[in-house]
Amino acid sequence: MVITATPEMVVARLPSATATLSPTATYTPTPTRTATPTATAPPTYTPTHTPTPDPFALPSTLGGTRAFARADVLNLRNPKPLRISPAFFGVGYWAPPMGKLARQELTALQLTVIRWGGENFELEKFEWSDLDRFIRDARQMNMEPLIQAPYAHHDPAFAAEMVRYVNVEKKYDVRFWSIGNEEDKNYRGGAREKFIQSWRSYRDAMKAVDPRITILGPELAFAYNFTRPEQDWLTPFLQVNGDAVDVVSLHRYPAHGNQASIATLLRDATGTTSRVRALRNHIRAVTGRDIPLAFTEMNLSSDWRDFGENSGASFTAGLWLAETLGQMAEAGVAMVSVWSARGVDSLALVSAKEEIRRPTYYALKLYADYGDRVVPAASQVQNVTVHAARNPRNGKTVIVLVNRGFDQADFKLVLNSGEEQKAGGIYFDLNSRQRMPFTLPAQSMATLTLDEQLQVTYSMLFARAMYDAGQPPLENYYP
Repeated sequence: MVITATPEMVVARLPSATATLSPTATYTPTPTRTATPTATAPPTYTPTHTPTPDPFALPSTLGGTRAFARADVLNLRNPKPLRISPAFFGVGYWAPPMGKLARQELTALQLTVIRWGGENFELEKFEWSDLDRFIRDARQMNMEPLIQAPYAHHDPAFAAEMVRYVNVEKKYDVRFWSIGNEEDKNYRGGAREKFIQSWRSYRDAMKAVDPRITILGPELAFAYNFTRPEQDWLTPFLQVNGDAVDVVSLHRYPAHGNQASIATLLRDATGTTSRVRALRNHIRAVTGRDIPLAFTEMNLSSDWRDFGENSGASFTAGLWLAETLGQMAEAGVAMVSVWSARGVDSLALVSAKEEIRRPTYYALKLYADYGDRVVPAASQVQNVTVHAARNPRNGKTVIVLVNRGFDQADFKLVLNSGEEQKAGGIYFDLNSRQRMPFTLPAQSMATLTLDEQLQVTYSMLFARAMYDAGQPPLENYYP
């Protein structure tokens, strides 16, 4: 505010008539005084609020750079011809808590589903905090959780309470659920009939809490050989519950005992497509429905103590898994969860003690950028199989090659299946004149990622000789 002083008035006197006129006095105003300005305080800094990310927030997409819409993953259906289910690539985990290193290892595989369950889960004391932690870890790794509601030592009310806690109280919106684990290993009289008859009561109790959920079953270990009734739990299960189950879920562990022949073990992988088709046809014939098929546990062997050639820790297991995954994807399996993510046993993808990534881990890594559009391909190279898929969301095409033979294979990748196919070539329906020379060492697996111009942007090779020498896979080695 400016303050102005009042001037002192001066009055001029008129002169008398006879007086000489004196000059009129000049008025000089008193200078205006300006008050000293009040100091202005500096503005107060208000920091911009950065909200803490919600670790349980629902993602819009899943699978890392695969970028599958979550809605598409949740809409679990049998894929159309030449399509791959967006829920296909998954893993099982049974030993929480999961550390930062484990999350990093699994995130690199860009999987879409992670299953929490297994035999230990059925038998051990249930901890609600473990459930929270598992869902948080799944969200952080950009995977959709699949939760097993325990059947042994529990009842339908407990299964319903799990759904209520997760989706009503906590609002985690977990859609994938299963009931029990490998009840077909229960050999007590009447166990099969009891499980089959009571399964629906679990299902109904869970659906009553949240009808949106997808329920998988019957989670059989091996008793689904429908050609041998004495070893078949699947057919009677479907006859009773075929109208109620959302996804038929089975486990796959083909190696048994001292079955150490590498050729025999790998021959199982090459028969995957025919087995899957037979199962899907049987499910349709019994139920009259086209129910999706899932393998929610899978490895070469279920013997977690064995570390030999027919174990899940072997290089043979890596080759077997690489081939089995490719055939299952093309045969229309809706979901696969490889058992298991991490642990001290031979089934773990990563050994928790030595921090060693096993060949099965790298078999999954071959498919880390695999899309959901099958690229038709044909191999005219003995003992070498090929699988390929494209991801229209990022334009990548991924090629996976498996050499089951004991000799090096030299051949050409021909990116135009319209050409006349000859021995020594592997042909792809990619409408390109490119011909790429390629070599696969004996007993090896490899992957190539191509961009939209069909140029190689990533490559990986892992051979038995490298594994035996303690060497990791070669990355970005081609061309």
